[in-house]
Amino acid sequence: MAKKKQKQPEKKSSPTFAYALLTLLVIAALVVFISLNKAPEKPIEKLPSAGEFVKLDKPTTYEAGKVKIIEILKFDCPHCYDLHKNMPQILKKYGDNVTITYVPIVWPKQSTKSIEAYIIAEEMGKGEEMQDALFESQALYQARSQNGMDIMESVPAIEIVAARIGLGADFNSKLESGYARNAALENLKIMRDYNVEVVGTPLVIMNGNLKVNHTVSNLDMVIGSLLS
Repeated sequence: MAKKKQKQPEKKSSPTFAYALLTLLVIAALVVFISLNKAPEKPIEKLPSAGEFVKLDKPTTYEAGKVKIIEILKFDCPHCYDLHKNMPQILKKYGDNVTITYVPIVWPKQSTKSIEAYIIAEEMGKGEEMQDALFESQALYQARSQNGMDIMESVPAIEIVAARIGLGADFNSKLESGYARNAALENLKIMRDYNVEVVGTPLVIMNGNLKVNHTVSNLDMVIGSLLS
C-alpha cells in the first residue's frame, strides 16, 4: 500500500517582519508630514554697508542685484516735491537695477481725491505726468494763496490739472464716481503699516524693511552699497 503523502503546513509570515514594515511606513509618513509643515527658511538678506538707514521688523523683499523702493509721499509736502525733482537722477544712474513704487497718501480727514487722481492717471499711462502736474500746481497755489488752502481738496481743480496733461472726460468721470477710492484706501493702509503719521513724509523704504534717510546723497550711498 502506497504511503499517503502528508500535507506540508503553510508557512506563517514572521511577526517581526510585519512590525518592521509597519515601523518603516510610520517613519516615512512622519518624514513627509514634517517636510510639508516645515517653516519656510528666511530669505537671505543683504544690508547696506554705508549710508543712514533703520531696519524695520518687516519681511524683506531683497533680491540680489535689485533694489526695490517704496516712496510714500504727499503732493502738498515740500520735502516730497524736493525728492520728486531729484529722484530721476538716482533712477537714471542705476537703471533697471532699481524699481520704485509711488504710494501717495493724505492725512486722516483729508480728501483722497489726489491719490485717486494719480491712480487713475497711472492706469491711463500718465502717472509720471500727473505726479509732475500735481506737485507743480500745488506748490504754485500754496505760494499764491493767503489761507494755505489745499488744491488737492478740490475735484474741479484736479480736473483742470488733468486737462493740462491731456486727460479729459474719461478721467473726470472716474474721479467723480469714486472709481479709485478703494485703491486709495489701500494706500492709507500702507501709510498706517509704516507709521507714516508719526515719521512724516517722504518716507523711503528699500527692500520692504529698510527705512532710508531720503537725502539724495544718502539714497545714492545705500543703493550703491546694496548693489555692490
